Amino acid sequence: MIRTHTAHASALPYLPHVDGLRALAIALVVIFHAWPSTLTGGFIGVDVFFVISGFIITRQLIADMERGEFSYVAFLGRRVRRLVPAAFVCSLLVSAAAIVVLMPDDLSKYGESLAAMWTMTANFHFYDNSGYFDAPSAEAPLLNMWSLAVEDQFYLTWPLLLLLLVRRVSAPAKIVAAVLALAGLSLLHSEFAARTDPSLAFYLPLSRAFELLAGCALALALPLVAAPRLGVRGVLDAIGLALVAGSAVALHADIPFPGLAVVPTIVGTGLLIFAGLSGPTPVSRLLSLKPVVLAGRMSYSIYLYHWPLLALATYQLGRAPHAGEAALLVLASVALGALSWGLVEQAWTRRAGLAEMAPAGLFKRTAAATVALCLLTTAIVAGEGWPQRLDTPAYKVYSAASQGNPLRGACDGYDQAFAHNDYCTFGRPLAENASYDIAIFGDSNADHFVPMIRKLAENAGYSGRQVTQSACGALIGASRVPRPGDPRPDDETCARYQETILAFLDRNPGLKIAVLSSGWEYYRNLKPNRLSQAGAEANATFAQIAAETIGIFRRRGIDVLIIGQVPFLETFSLRCFADAARRDTEETDCTTPRPAVDATLSFSQAVFKSLDDHDDDVAFLSMADVLCTSSTCSAFKDEVLVYRDRNHLNASGSAYLSRYASLPAIGAAMRR
Repeated sequence: MIRTHTAHASALPYLPHVDGLRALAIALVVIFHAWPSTLTGGFIGVDVFFVISGFIITRQLIADMERGEFSYVAFLGRRVRRLVPAAFVCSLLVSAAAIVVLMPDDLSKYGESLAAMWTMTANFHFYDNSGYFDAPSAEAPLLNMWSLAVEDQFYLTWPLLLLLLVRRVSAPAKIVAAVLALAGLSLLHSEFAARTDPSLAFYLPLSRAFELLAGCALALALPLVAAPRLGVRGVLDAIGLALVAGSAVALHADIPFPGLAVVPTIVGTGLLIFAGLSGPTPVSRLLSLKPVVLAGRMSYSIYLYHWPLLALATYQLGRAPHAGEAALLVLASVALGALSWGLVEQAWTRRAGLAEMAPAGLFKRTAAATVALCLLTTAIVAGEGWPQRLDTPAYKVYSAASQGNPLRGACDGYDQAFAHNDYCTFGRPLAENASYDIAIFGDSNADHFVPMIRKLAENAGYSGRQVTQSACGALIGASRVPRPGDPRPDDETCARYQETILAFLDRNPGLKIAVLSSGWEYYRNLKPNRLSQAGAEANATFAQIAAETIGIFRRRGIDVLIIGQVPFLETFSLRCFADAARRDTEETDCTTPRPAVDATLSFSQAVFKSLDDHDDDVAFLSMADVLCTSSTCSAFKDEVLVYRDRNHLNASGSAYLSRYASLPAIGAAMRR
């Protein structure tokens, strides 16, 4: 059995500065979520919570073990009593709001995340579905539950591991060393994962364990360390606060995280806890002020509510809340957190007898709550998000936005280019041993034009084929250099796709028209790849690679239609679009200013207009001109919803736009 100072282990005096530190942590998280550009590293508030949890839980466990009173079941019962009531009430309220606000597909996704929350796997769920900093995550009402799942997994495993260490290792210093060794292994894994699989590093417990273990090690090491003098503690406090505050200011989403980047936060949090243990310091006095301590005690409930409010508001608005709107949402989350803390965590827990209830009773009630909420999620998912909730205009908008190119599943991808020809051929059936007349090349921005090109091919009597690869543009000889915040492309996949384009041209010598489309603005920065005509040392400017790519087609006598990128909509809200549909108008409150679109697309538009001007058999179709007025760009065209998300068309909208496009008059291709 580990030997500690008995008074320290058993008395467990209340530490107000630790509750104050919780207040600091929740403030960092809320500010980051509400005003991301104000505090770019505010997400470290979660890491502060992790260190605190490791410290507090280990401190309690060691006290129980010192007295010979440790019970794994009793420990879990305390955790259930502390966490489940507020989470259950929050789940009910957020679910009711989600049913009102979310469109069917998104409600189904919400249902899946609710089930993950109550099976303590929310971190794995969000790892499988999206990155924390990805745009879709901003509208996931339960995204914040990933960190609670990490803590739940810690609660289930750490007491048993600590008990094993206590029984097998006699010397306290060796126990601390063992915990630090485990933390070091976790940190190494986290640093590697942060650079190779950022979502895994962010969400999964092995990549986060060192943060919790740092708090555990601090609690275990306390009996081995003499209390420093007041002056030293004041310096440690100041350093700790500087490390945490500096991390909140300096870190941002583009830095590999957590890994080594979070170490200053972990050290700073540990110093703030340690320095205030032996008496007040200037910083600990601030953290121990009654309003700060109260905010810390309410931090769990505030954490539960703040993100669902922001996410549902973002979904409802179709954009991130403006600063003033965010302030109101933050005030609402604090108010709900205060009510939850007072009425649920405190009053209801006492009145329902949960405070004195044996663990078995708590587990039964938790199981019942989990079953009830999982039944709700089953009904939501099985009912496909209950589209019958919607009125007719909203249902039409939802139905249109839910449909992408029907050929994508079987026909998108370099490995599909020569498969499923019977299904993937559109327009006139392909004669045996004949070449296709027309093919469309590019990434998902080409895929969403397939219904439009299909309609044009049918009208012209052409035989057509989709040859696309998601995330790989129709540019041969170069790879994309991602901009900050962009997903990192798979260079090898894109190189293989470019080889597939060339192989397709070889197999179809009679191809008449090549349609090229991509999210062109994502390809501003390029680097040569192994297909580069000029070698790896050559420059790879967008204009140069675009001209070389078009040259590959033109030297084979193929006419080229370049389709510009569709305007990126600043606001995409199906609820807003449904309101417009109810008024039979495309004049919505969620349009995007034309100048903003022109500024975004001007780079690629200028290149393609120049190529169009210099070759009669190259044509450029500006989608900004098609989809925008002189002042605004809308998700509608002629009161028809044509978008399915901020930068992709839906299937029916794409087909509708065929009336605003035409295939090039066949020049050299018909003269062969």
